[in-house]
Amino acid sequence: MAQKGSTIELKGRASYYAEDFHGKRTASGERFDINKYSAAHRTLPFGTKVKVTNLMNGKACILKINDRGPHVKTRIIDLSKIAARAIDLMKYGAARVSIEVVTDPRLTLGPYFPSYHPNEVLNTALYMPGNTYNFWGFTKKMDGYGFQVAAHTDLISAREASHQLIIKGIKDVYIQVASLADGKIYRVMVHQFPSRQSAENEIVCLKDLGVEGFVRSY
Repeated sequence: MAQKGSTIELKGRASYYAEDFHGKRTASGERFDINKYSAAHRTLPFGTKVKVTNLMNGKACILKINDRGPHVKTRIIDLSKIAARAIDLMKYGAARVSIEVVTDPRLTLGPYFPSYHPNEVLNTALYMPGNTYNFWGFTKKMDGYGFQVAAHTDLISAREASHQLIIKGIKDVYIQVASLADGKIYRVMVHQFPSRQSAENEIVCLKDLGVEGFVRSY
């Protein structure tokens, strides 16, 4: 255990709750919800906010401690399913993570983006029409079809819309850039499918998350 200023950092292995626990009472008395950013820890007080970082890929999220565990001695924390998905923990079932207790009231529950500032000045010249980018601004070679869920004429708004989708648990979020007569349009796209039909078949899943969209090719 290391002390970083007023923040305690722990490192160890983490896993996530099975879906069988959904709706059951946690040790704090709250109902466990696989779609909320919560976690079980053996000693941290209930209500403590922690930043959990997957040390394999650097992805992190902010969670609230509301249960006791894990009951497996080799692990130091158990995450809800949505949190495990946010940091790509589900791919391996368990991973080495760091846990930091956070007290900054500006940090809300959900994915943590250290470089994300809604009002930052972005170099829009780097976003070229005809290209598709991930949330971090890296070019992605895309083909097939996805869902367009928003379109903005300014990049800040497109990034904020993307951020809100990631908070909902949608991992595959992209910004597709196209030309307008007087500038650019930034289309917010999610998911990728090999055919229009396969995309149409899955659009109901998007609506289940409270997100409206339509199928568009990449």
